[in-house]
Amino acid sequence: MSEPTFKIRGFNMCESILRHSPEQLRQFIRRMKVLRMNTLIVHYDYGWNRYKDIILEETEKAGVEVTLMTFGPRTFYKYTDWKPEWFARKNDGSLFTDTLECETQPCRFQPEGLKAFAYGAREWLKELPPQIKRVHMRAADGLDFCQCERCRVMPDHEKWQPFVEAFVDAVVETRPELDFETDVYVKRYNLSADQKAHRKMTRIMYDTFFRHSHVPIGVESWNKETVRAAATESDPDATSPNVYHANRLREWCDAMPCKIYIHENAMGQSLQGVFQHNTGIMIKDLELYRSLGVSGICYEAYEPGYLNFEKHFEVLAKAMINLDDFKNYTPSEFEKEVTTKWRMELFCDIKEFPLDKYLNDPVELEHAQHFRRCWTNPSPQAYRDYVYFAFEHEDVLDPLFIGFFNALWGIDKGKLDFSDASENSQLLLSHRKLWDFMEHVPNDQNPISVSKNLILDLAEKVKAINKDNK
Repeated sequence: MSEPTFKIRGFNMCESILRHSPEQLRQFIRRMKVLRMNTLIVHYDYGWNRYKDIILEETEKAGVEVTLMTFGPRTFYKYTDWKPEWFARKNDGSLFTDTLECETQPCRFQPEGLKAFAYGAREWLKELPPQIKRVHMRAADGLDFCQCERCRVMPDHEKWQPFVEAFVDAVVETRPELDFETDVYVKRYNLSADQKAHRKMTRIMYDTFFRHSHVPIGVESWNKETVRAAATESDPDATSPNVYHANRLREWCDAMPCKIYIHENAMGQSLQGVFQHNTGIMIKDLELYRSLGVSGICYEAYEPGYLNFEKHFEVLAKAMINLDDFKNYTPSEFEKEVTTKWRMELFCDIKEFPLDKYLNDPVELEHAQHFRRCWTNPSPQAYRDYVYFAFEHEDVLDPLFIGFFNALWGIDKGKLDFSDASENSQLLLSHRKLWDFMEHVPNDQNPISVSKNLILDLAEKVKAINKDNK
């Protein structure tokens, strides 16, 4: 039997673990064996401590390697008497956040903070169970890199580099038997001036965030304005993210041969589980990745809402094993419509697109319609309808994410008011990320049940900021 086209074939569960029941976790991992997936990226910060026994048991049975990923700042500082003064600041000197959360970034010009980060890294490594053979440390999520007087003159990837080096030193000194890696992500896509730390890594994840999911990597995409949100430099060498990613990938693959693998971060399931109908685009990406010498791909995926993506991942799993079998892949007429004829930011966000012409399954059709209503014009009734629909079909959807995201989306757009909701529901909405709230649910309570009750309360109490918007 010939070697698979890609050595690394897997899924990244991102921050979703706590949205799974134990049965859903088992089902997700067992399916990986059927798909011949061999790598599962598991987020330490969100759900690992609650569900690690299940994850380790099932991955061992399925022959799947666990890569334990952590947000370095959030995790490592918890081993110390951390101080908010170590954290990233805005241009006006105020902190982006004064607590440890998903988007907590450090300031590189805080020597005490860097020393504490290194200490926490060593303590975390010492506590890992023996089943963990590979670790991944990344910066915080988001774009809140320090803008203090000293940091603001530096590119963001260099602001983070001392912490990468501290992590690498901690692994080499404390757990040299481990494979280890870090990520290349938004505002950090450029090679550092000093690459010694990256050269010591076993492999490196390149994350394709801000890519347009309806256009192949390397081809001009129409979400041009977001290239500046992705790019490290102020004057990027591409006018769209998809071309920018291809340029940076070539640099990384040339500099670190055989070390680069992809986290395909087209936000698939995180687009509230609305399938984007882009399997052919993903196959074209695999062709580019093979030509560059990329080692493999991990797709964002998790059990809530997986059913909408099931056929998609079945095709991609086979393509990662033998890409030549898909040289003549022919997209459906529906896929051609979505990816070539309509300049949609996301599938179904244009009101004129005839959803009922292509979506025959009544649940899939109604799901897309709810998504469109809340995305294009949030209103209390649209929010209520979407939340109730999502929980009615929680066997095939991800209702917690749908309820949380659309509440914050409606607030951000100045359309939804939740001031009548309970104190605990207000607490939920005070978090930037659902997973930060769920991680704090006590172990003797079910985080799914707790979050569900609060989101249903939000749906009941939502009202319009503009009273004309019913």
